[in-house]
Order: sequence, then structure tokens, then C-alpha cells
Amino acid sequence: MLLQPLRLLLLCLLMFFGYSSATYAETNSSAASSQGDLQKIQDFHQPSPFNAESASASFSAASTAKTIFADVPADHWAKKEIEFLYGRAIIQGYNENGVLRFHPNENVTRAQAAKMIVKALGQSEKTVTRARFKDVPPSHWAAGWIERAVEKGIFQGYPDGTFQPDAPLKRSQMSKIIALAFNLPEPGNVGNKQIFRDISPSYWAYPYIVKLYYHGISNGSENQFMPESYTSRAQFSAFVARALNKDFRLPVNSSPVNSSVIATGKVTADTLNVRSSGSTSASVIGQLSYGTVVNVLEINGYWAKISYNGKTGYVHKTYLKLKNVNGNPVQGRIIVIDAGHGGTDPGTMNGKTYEKNIVLSVAQKVKQKLASAGAKVIMTRESDVYKTLEERVQIAKNNYAELFVSIHVNSASPSASGTETYYDTSKNPNGYESYLLAKAIQQQIVNNAGMKDRGVKDYGFYVVRNNNVPSVLVELGFITNSSDYQKLTSDHYQNIFAQSIYNGIVQYYSQ
Repeated sequence: MLLQPLRLLLLCLLMFFGYSSATYAETNSSAASSQGDLQKIQDFHQPSPFNAESASASFSAASTAKTIFADVPADHWAKKEIEFLYGRAIIQGYNENGVLRFHPNENVTRAQAAKMIVKALGQSEKTVTRARFKDVPPSHWAAGWIERAVEKGIFQGYPDGTFQPDAPLKRSQMSKIIALAFNLPEPGNVGNKQIFRDISPSYWAYPYIVKLYYHGISNGSENQFMPESYTSRAQFSAFVARALNKDFRLPVNSSPVNSSVIATGKVTADTLNVRSSGSTSASVIGQLSYGTVVNVLEINGYWAKISYNGKTGYVHKTYLKLKNVNGNPVQGRIIVIDAGHGGTDPGTMNGKTYEKNIVLSVAQKVKQKLASAGAKVIMTRESDVYKTLEERVQIAKNNYAELFVSIHVNSASPSASGTETYYDTSKNPNGYESYLLAKAIQQQIVNNAGMKDRGVKDYGFYVVRNNNVPSVLVELGFITNSSDYQKLTSDHYQNIFAQSIYNGIVQYYSQ
């Protein structure tokens, strides 16, 4: 591979000839998930404007200086909210050797959240005799609470039939649960206003997050919402208390300030024209070299408004590797997932097992994972239909795609096995970026699914050659090999393949 050292050499030369280090500094914006990262979010630790004197007697427990929980001292930011819920028997805490504790800094689990929400609504747990979820038997301590929450449409399980009761709750998930549970009304005159710089109107949880913001339940920090961060028990208690009673709610800025920088973009072309407006007929006001990093202010179709060296201009986003300032690396990215073959074209086969069905199943799983992370996912097909190669490429271009992944299954002699991933440098102007994407996905599949590593290969398959964005074609395994066949037809392994492709895409955008 000669491309990589050449690119690195070019980048070093550019830095040597006078470009500031700030121009090349890419923000490390991996999603926060640790307890330390949670401390950065102000609304998690923001005391409410609760006025004890104006509150009714039912709030008396929340207004006293006396502490109920040993680990929630008088000066704890959420003391009033936690003790308000305790007074309503919504929370109980833990009796540890005669000392009552709440564990406010631990992540709230999905099971705990389900119980708290159901109790906050004045509902009781449901008698469960038959498990709805394979990881929540009737004997599970939260089975009745989970069943009631699902029955009321507040919680859902996962496609694999699990509920994951012990999994920590993300802020994005929290926003949906509270908005649904308390039936928060739609705020007026919001439209598609971007309230937080790390949440675009296309993000799956945007409608719920907007409701929490305008109802004073969650206002983020420094114009960020951090949807992938986990929610602690104290934080969830504060949100529930705010939803239950308006005296706990935060002040709302009806005209929040929106950060101008929505992403950074690294130039992937040798030379990229900067134009006065978003059009190829607009005058060229400058040029950027490979590796230069610019701030992206807005994106409209294929055109990105950028700032660099104190100036603004427009560039074709095809030649920018976009990187979010905050949040999940794939959030807001437009990604095309192409399930190979379909309809009258079954692809390769083994008996009555067809490639077209395997790859569609994996593609749909990839879509779900990407969409849950906030990506805009375009499928070239979502059912057993036939699409020409030309149509598949055109779908990507019509939707202003930023990444293209085509999923296939291989066939050969019974001895052939393993995964291989293809990219193209013969015609695709983002050939090197395609190589980086292919390498990331290949590594993930090999490691996670235990597949033989057949490597990444530069080959001009139509759909990767005729796209102009980073594009790869993944051959998951050989349908003609007994070991590969068992994995390709297993729902468990299909999910591993899908997770690996998702991980590879995230890894690519994180580089």
C-alpha cells in the first residue's frame, strides 16, 4: 500500500510550510459514557428553583435540612428532588447495616428506571406468569414493573428478544421515556430548530429531547445534550421530579444560542476549491490542501459552509471527512447500506439458502444500529426487490451520501473461507478513505466473528468504483464453506456481523 505513506508525507510537508497546528487539530469527540464525563453536564447537577415556602405540605420532606440518605448530604444538588420522590414512595434506597443510602452516583439501570416511572405514575407492578423477554423471567425482581412499563408503551425491548434490565440508561433513552410517560405536550413554534449543537433535527430522539428542554426538565450544558452519556440515579430522580411537579423545573430560554460549528471536516482531496457560495458556478476564493481541517458551520445538500483562517466559504462535502464536535461519531452522517442482489437476482446460494436473504437481514441490523446512534441511514433496498448496480449508486448520490457500504456473501470451493473487504482507487476520488473504512470494518468482523482474515483488496466493483464517497464492498463469508455457512445463517452471528460493520464505521469516523 503506497497511498498511506504518500499521504502522510504530504501532510508533514504541508505542516512544515507554515500551516498552524490548530488547522490540523481534530477534536477528540468520542461520546461520554463514564461517571467522570457526566460531571461536565450542568443540568445533571443543577439545583432546581424550588421554593419550599410556596410549596404545599406534601413537599415538606424536600424542604428540610435533615437528610434522609446518608450519601445525599444537605448540600447535594438533587437533595430536594430525591427526597421528594422518597416522600412519595417512588424510591426507597438501600438499607446497609442500618444506614439508609441512595447511591446517587451509580448509573440508573433500565429495570430501576422502569420501576421508578411506573410508581411515579401511580401504577402498581403487574403479575407476571410468562416471560415477555428472555432475560427477564417472572422471578426477576423488576419483572412486574417492566411488564407494566411495556404495557403502557413507555419501554420497549430489543430485536433479539431481550430487555437488558441491568443496562445503564442513556440520556437519549431517558428523554423518550420521560416524554412518553408524562405525556409532555408539543412545544409551540419550534419547527426544526437545533436546540443543542450535538443533536440535529434528524436525530431519532430529537422530538423527545426538545420536549424536555422546553418543559424545563433538561437544558444540557454549553449547548450540548450528550445523548450517549449515561444517567445516574440522582440525575434520573431530578428529571422525574421535574416532570411530576413544575416547582422543580428549570428556567427555559425560548431562544437558545446555537453553536455555529456543527462539525470539523478534514480535506480528502489533493486540492479542494473554496467558493463564494454553494455552487460550482460560484467564484473560487481559495484552495485547501489534503489533510487541512476546517470548521463546518452548516450543510446544505452537497455543499458545506466552512470557516478557515478567519474566513468563510463553501466546499463540496464529498471531499470532507466530517467529524462531529460532540456526540456519537456517526450522528447526523448520511450512510448508505446496500444489501446485495435481491428479487430476481438471488446471488450465490447453498441449497435453498440465498445470499440475497442473508445480506438483507444483516443490512437491516446495521441500519438499526446506525439509526439508534443518530445516523441518517439510506437503504438501497429494504425488501426482496431487484435494484440494478446503477440504481444503487444513484440512490447514494440522490441522498447526498457520505459513506457507502455494500454487503455480500461469497462462494467458491468448500475449502475457501473467511471475510474480505473491497475498495477502489482506480476511479473513486475517495479511494484512500475507502481503504481506511475497509480496513476498519475488516478488522472488526475478523476479531468479533472469528472469521479467517482474507484481507482488504483494491478492486473495481461497480458500486465502489462509481461512487465518489468512501465506499466498500464486504464479503462476509463463504456460503459454500460449512463453518462460514453456520455463521451466515445464524441470527446470533448476523448480529455480530452487523455490530462489526457498525463498529468499523464508528472507528473510521473516530480516526
